[in-house]
Amino acid sequence: MQEETTLGEALAEFRRANGIPRDEARSWTCRLGPLTLRLPNFRWRRRAILRHDLHHLLTGYPCTLRGECQVAAWEFAAGRFPHPAATLFCLPLVAAGVLWSPRAMWSAFTAGRRSRSLYARDDTDTLLATPLGSVQTAARSEPSIADAFAFALLVAQALLLVAAPVLPVAAWLLLV
Repeated sequence: MQEETTLGEALAEFRRANGIPRDEARSWTCRLGPLTLRLPNFRWRRRAILRHDLHHLLTGYPCTLRGECQVAAWEFAAGRFPHPAATLFCLPLVAAGVLWSPRAMWSAFTAGRRSRSLYARDDTDTLLATPLGSVQTAARSEPSIADAFAFALLVAQALLLVAAPVLPVAAWLLLV
C-alpha cells in the first residue's frame, strides 16, 4: 500500500513547480506581466508565507496574478493573516480581481466563507505531516445574503483603499 502525500511533500512540489524559494530571504520577486519587482520580505510576510502557500495548494488557485487575487478573496473570507500590513497588501488584490474576474472572486470568497484558513494554527510540524487528502475537501453550498453583504463590504474597502490616493486630486480638479 502506497503512503499518501503529506502537506509538506505537496508544498515542496508546489514551490518547486512554481519557482518559489524555501528560504526566508530579505526580498522576494513579484512578476506583473513583463515587469519584475524586487520587494522587501517583511517579518509579517515571512510568518505568513508558509500558510499562504498551503492555501494555494488546498484551494487549487494557481500561483499567478489571478490566483493571488483569488487566494486573497478566499483568505479574507476564511480568516486573513492578522497583521495590518498584510491587509493593506492584499486589499488591492481583491480590487484588481473584482475588476478583472468578478465571478472567480465571488466563487473564491464564498468558498472561503465555508472554510478556515491555516493562519490561526501554530502546529507547523503536525500540519506539514498531515495527509493532503484529509484537508483538501471543501464543502459546497448556496451563497447567502450574508455572503453577498460581506463580499460587498470587502470589495468596497478594497476599492476605497485603491482610490484613496486619487480622491483628493479628483476633488481638487472638480473644485477648480
